[in-house]
Amino acid sequence: MNQRHPHPEVQTSHIERMLRQMERSSRRWEKMVFPALIAFLLLAGYGFFLVYSVTRDMSIIAETIEIDFRKDVVHIRNDITRMVDQVEMMQETMAMMSVKMDPLQDFGPLLAEIRELDDSVGRISGSVDNMDQSVVNMNNSMTSLDDSMYYMGRDVGDMNDSFSSPTKMFKRMMPW
Repeated sequence: MNQRHPHPEVQTSHIERMLRQMERSSRRWEKMVFPALIAFLLLAGYGFFLVYSVTRDMSIIAETIEIDFRKDVVHIRNDITRMVDQVEMMQETMAMMSVKMDPLQDFGPLLAEIRELDDSVGRISGSVDNMDQSVVNMNNSMTSLDDSMYYMGRDVGDMNDSFSSPTKMFKRMMPW
């Protein structure tokens, strides 16, 4: 069956052999590419599931930490407020003691000791004033920290919402 071609060196048997060779080669590629593609799809799906699980867990952890931290901040703020009230009461008591000691100046030798005591009370009163101011500053800092935690919680919620939108689409596509 030797037919005439424009190129006499190419015969039908050579073309048939080349086609069979290409067919075998394509089958070999199919045996390698399709399983590799399926494996890649399975690994990509599992990777997506892992990322989704980690983001969901991080969101739960962040919410739990925020709730616990808010409770602690409220307790600390209440304790600081009570402490400020007690320091103010101490300051008032010290001022009353100082006023009551002024008429005692007529007692001669006792007067020197009372003046020393009065000076000590004045120094203590100044220290209490400084401590009072420090407690007020700490109370302001705790209020600022509480505000920061509020904004952080809101940002974590926003982050959770931004992660959940794309995952809902993939969740609907999952067969399980």
